[in-house]
Order: sequence, then structure tokens, then C-alpha cells
Amino acid sequence: MNTDHSKHHHHDENCSCGCHDDHPESSHQPEQHHHSHHPITVKIHDTSLVGSYKFDIDTSFEESETILDGLLKQVSQQVTALGGIIGHIKALLNAQGNSCMFSITEDESDKHRTAGSSCHVEGVAIVFGILPEQLERILNKAFNLYLD
Repeated sequence: MNTDHSKHHHHDENCSCGCHDDHPESSHQPEQHHHSHHPITVKIHDTSLVGSYKFDIDTSFEESETILDGLLKQVSQQVTALGGIIGHIKALLNAQGNSCMFSITEDESDKHRTAGSSCHVEGVAIVFGILPEQLERILNKAFNLYLD
């Protein structure tokens, strides 16, 4: 599980991260800021709610695929149980960690492979008809085991 969601980044007056909203305007060069990004955010967009999420699953790709499918179905069921409408629930699952170490002594290669043991998930849930707090609760409950 990834435990560091802190990011360093550079930005200027066009940046929309919000971390500089409490700072007075100045004419100096853009500063480097250090702040925390939450793995789950919920925002209102027109008439829909958009819940975004990022987390890691520390299993093989095949196991992560099964786990994520179940988690997304759980989110869908909980939204509709509250009378909400699913616009779209999407996630991208990326495997991390495959490697192969080569060792050559004399003429032959000795290869030691390791399978990926961690997957990163990024996705969104676009829903209608429920409150932002309800969607946030649903996403936190569904993904709780994989959040920091």
C-alpha cells in the first residue's frame, strides 16, 4: 500500500490546486509547495457528483482485477440503494513491480524473475441523485482497506 500521498509541485497563478489560496498575491517567481492530496475527493459538477479515487492494492494483477471489480460493484449497489443513478464508474488498474534480474557468470545468463505484487488504481464515480457526503462515505467504505 502506498502511504505517501504528498506531492511537491511548481505552479503559478493559473494553478488550480488550491494550496496557495490562503497566500497573498505576489509578483515573485512561482514557489514550490508541499501539501497532501487525499486519495478520495468528491466534487459537484453541474447536476452530477464526481468522486475520484486513487489507491494501491498490494496483490498480483489478477487478484487486484478481481478485488477492484467487486469494489466497483459494491459502490454501484450502494449508490442505487440510496436512490442514486449511476452515470459512469471507471477505474484504471496498473500493475507495478515486474522485474527480471540477470546474472552472468562465464557464458550463461541466470535469470531471476519476480511477478508484480502491487497495482495502482485511479478512477472516478459519476453519479446523480445523492448527496456529496453520501458518495464520499460510499467510496471510503468500499476502498477502506486500501486507503491510508
